[in-house]
This record gives sequence, structure tokens and C-alpha cells, in this order.
Amino acid sequence: MTEHIWEGEPHHRTIVVVDVARFTDPTRTELHQRTVHEGLYDVLSKAFDESGVHWKECRIEDRGDGAIILVRPEFPKGWLVDQMPARLLAGLRRYNARHAAEARVQLRVALNSGEVHLNDHGIVSQALNLACRVVDAPPAKNALERTGALLALITTDAFYQDVVRQDPAAEPAAYRRIAVSVKQTNATAWLRLPDCALPEDPAALAAPRRAPDLFELVDALLAVPVVSDDRSRQQLISLLRPEIAGAVPYDSHGRMHVLSLVRTCERYAGGLAELVTAIRALDGDSLSVRRVEELVRDRD
Repeated sequence: MTEHIWEGEPHHRTIVVVDVARFTDPTRTELHQRTVHEGLYDVLSKAFDESGVHWKECRIEDRGDGAIILVRPEFPKGWLVDQMPARLLAGLRRYNARHAAEARVQLRVALNSGEVHLNDHGIVSQALNLACRVVDAPPAKNALERTGALLALITTDAFYQDVVRQDPAAEPAAYRRIAVSVKQTNATAWLRLPDCALPEDPAALAAPRRAPDLFELVDALLAVPVVSDDRSRQQLISLLRPEIAGAVPYDSHGRMHVLSLVRTCERYAGGLAELVTAIRALDGDSLSVRRVEELVRDRD
């Protein structure tokens, strides 16, 4: 449905800002990013329609790593915090089950409402600006990192007070107050992880996860069969770019060899991410490989 636009006239809309966590992660190739992009819209469109909010009657602006969605006022705001989270989670679980780790998706979804000015070139709105800041709140990012949850739902304080808090079906008690300090914005927002419990103390989300030390990564690598075995480790190194492969000093002691491998990869831009890709090529997807991927991501 095409929306008629009156130039200069404000329109009240519910604003949904969606962001894919770590879209530019170095382990994602361009193919992975295209797959994520296509999968995102499939998950979103189905979740909106299943929640009663007709996707084709929303205004959507693509952000590459996410989307801005304006919902018309005839669709109740409560549907977005009552029915929508469960539908999004179901879609994310189905999508992630079908794809490799590099193409899997965690989402941050911010909700606000207010006046927007629409024209043929885009959207101008203070309410939208706030939603874009809220979706980037560090506590929300840290919550996904720390818990591994698939979905972070973040609302502005006004949206929480006016919509979430008034509806028991929206589970207001599951939200935690968080501080938003992004660019020139300092505000209060509310965070919920529909598939995971949040800590009672919001301060626990303020600090990012500690970067793993070198030996923690070495231990995780040695838990991967293709790395722990000397012969397969040599094959693994041969898959790296020549300047890295040729610079790794050999050591008959496995642990020392892996330590040298990590130190060498860290001297080259994207070297550790390249190592993870090579490990996946030989060992596939396993819990031990995912642990290595997580530690490499945290060291970046």
C-alpha cells in the first residue's frame, strides 16, 4: 500500500529501528552479509504479518545492517511488544538453524513513537533520532554479547511508560532500566531479552566483556581437533595467506606451536578472523569452533 504524503505535515507513527548485531564482523564475507540482509527481511515481514501489523502497509527504509520501519497509527502499539517479540524469536530460530555461524543473526530492536515528517527523500523526526540512539545503547549491545540471546528489545522511556507498563501482556517486569549515552544523547531506556534473563543490577551491563587473554585463546584452539593434531595443524596453516603461513615458526611442542600461530596471525590485519575461517573449512561447525570464534571476536 502506497502512503500519500502531505509535504510539511507531521504524521504520528510507531517507530521501529532494527539493527543486526556485528553485521560487519570480519568473519562475515560479502556472501554472508547478503544472506543476512535477505534473511532479515524475511524474518521481519513474517513477524509483522503474524502479529497483525501488515508489513506492506508500513514504510520501510533500509539501513544495510538493519531497517527503519514506520507503523501506521491504526495498528495498536501494544501489538509490537505483546505479540511481536515471540514471532521475531521464532523467525530468528528458524533462520539461524538453517545457516552457518557466520550468517547467523542477533537483533536489537528499538521502539518509540512520535511525530515524523515524511517526504520523497526520507524521514525527519526527533522521535526517530532518539530511537536510532537507543538501538545503539552500549548496555543492549553488551547484553547480547554476554548472554548470547537472539533478540534485544529496547524502548524509549516514554514508550515504556505509555505502552509497555500499561499492558501486563507486554511483561513490563521483564524490562530493566538502562542508561543511553550515544553521541550527543543522554537518556533513559528500557531493555528486555525475550529469550534470556537479564541481571537484576543494570550496572552489570555497563562494562563490556573482558577481552580474553592470549592463553585463553590458545587453550580454546587446542580443544579443536584440527588444531590439536600436528599433521592437520600443518594443513590448517597452509590455508592461510602465504605471508602468514610462511611466518609461523614450527615447534614440535603443540602448545608452543599454537601460541606462535596466534601471535603471527595477530600481526596481520584480519589474521585471526582468517584463522577462524580456515578452521571452519576443515573442522566444520562445533561448540569448540564457536568458542574460538567468540574469543577471537572479543580480542578484536
